[in-house]
Amino acid sequence: MDRRFVQFLMPDEIIKQREKNSLIYLPLGPLEWHGPHLPLGVDPLRAEIAALKLAEETDGIVLPTLFVGTERERSPEMLKNIGFKGDEYIVGMDFPENILPSLYFKEEVFAFLLRNYLELIVDVWKFKNIVIINGHGGENHKEVIERLRKEFIATRNVKILHLMPMLDFTLGIFHSGHATKEETETLMAYYPESIDIKKLPEKPSPLYNIKYAIVDDPTFNGKPSTDFTVREQEDPRDSERERGREIFEKTIKQMKEVIMKEIK
Repeated sequence: MDRRFVQFLMPDEIIKQREKNSLIYLPLGPLEWHGPHLPLGVDPLRAEIAALKLAEETDGIVLPTLFVGTERERSPEMLKNIGFKGDEYIVGMDFPENILPSLYFKEEVFAFLLRNYLELIVDVWKFKNIVIINGHGGENHKEVIERLRKEFIATRNVKILHLMPMLDFTLGIFHSGHATKEETETLMAYYPESIDIKKLPEKPSPLYNIKYAIVDDPTFNGKPSTDFTVREQEDPRDSERERGREIFEKTIKQMKEVIMKEIK
């Protein structure tokens, strides 16, 4: 039981928190395919870990994690970069060879749900400082959050931040690999029992993007490998637990600096 979580607090404790600094965190992300070796909750779990650590360091509290998010169909250009023909209809990371689909909410449903939740946090509970910790990089998913964030700031006396637990985000460098080394190492550091690297083929067998729905950062940025496989430097089979903790702690430090500057 973590006493930073709202669900474990009593009413007077929540009111004291609101009167003290009115700082509350909302971690979220969808249940999404992350290769055969990782749990579906990678995105919201990473957001939750970050939210709890940030709440401890900035004296905030944390709302229950929303295992909710959205995705859209891949563009022909992106499909070709991954290794498809380009005329397929593929939503997010739900590639044809996956054995289980992700639980993506429709974009309008996600928007409605998040709007209602923000209304409850701001209008009902009267919190003034909200930090949305978003673990999912889907473009339309991020756009929904940003649109609502801007609207609430413009129409209410509140501060809302939208942050992602991704290394060097303060420098504009987003590591957007999917189910590759960084994400694997983070979960390995905090939830090692949730990972089974043995479900991937042994090296040197290549990890084809299409077969495993594991895609590295350069591929997402328009620079696929010649055989449409995961590059060596992002291969999740080389993941190390201690490196995952070190990287994530650096990420938390960067996020804290933004929060302290913008809200505290």
